[in-house]
Amino acid sequence: MRNTGSPLRLPASASVEMATPEALEAVVQLLMTLLAPQPTPAAGQDAGPSPMLTVKQTAALMGMSRMTVIRKADAGELPCVVVSRGTRQKMRRFPRAPIEELAARGGTNAQADLKEYTAQWLASIAARTDA
Repeated sequence: MRNTGSPLRLPASASVEMATPEALEAVVQLLMTLLAPQPTPAAGQDAGPSPMLTVKQTAALMGMSRMTVIRKADAGELPCVVVSRGTRQKMRRFPRAPIEELAARGGTNAQADLKEYTAQWLASIAARTDA
């Protein structure tokens, strides 16, 4: 687009000699500060770690393979949420707090403990959504 407006003109009484170098420098610094891009934190940086873990992250915390994590999730031994279902695979997310707690207790060895914990977690989520 072409600017058809009138160009900016100084008043007839304005003189370039009126401005001191210090004043011009202050104006330039002010303009540079105002026009400089402000750093913005990336999404999730300030919020801390995500409350949900991927299969890979869960496998690393639990000390097992990704496939074992998927099998345990499908069997109901690990708490998880299916985010989306594709034609070939499901996208799962695991709640960070329970997985970290299970990993701290050595959850890979206690099968019954995993099922009980998962059942309690699912019940608490269902109770929250019903309320």
